[in-house]
Amino acid sequence: MADTDTARAGVITLTYIHRTGCHLCEAMWAELDGIRSSGVVQFECIDLAREPRLEERYGERIPLLVHGEQELARYFLDPERLDSYLTELKRAG
Repeated sequence: MADTDTARAGVITLTYIHRTGCHLCEAMWAELDGIRSSGVVQFECIDLAREPRLEERYGERIPLLVHGEQELARYFLDPERLDSYLTELKRAG
C-alpha cells in the first residue's frame, strides 16, 4: 500500500527504533500492543543492530517512538500523550 493510500485510509505510520534484547525496548513494545491491534496505527520497526548510521545517532538512547521528526516517546511510553497526539492527527487529517 502506498503512503498516500495509507494516509487516506486513516492509518498512521509510527517509527519504532529499538534493539533486540533490550529490556526497555521489549517493555515499550508490549505497552504498544493495544494500539498495534487497533488498526489505526502501523509501525515501521528499526533494529539498531541493522542500521549503523542510526546506531551511531541514538546509541543507548532507546527505545524511541517517532512520527516524522516528532519524538513521541523515549525509554518509556506515556500512553496519554500518545493518545492525545494520535487524536490530534486524526482530527487534522
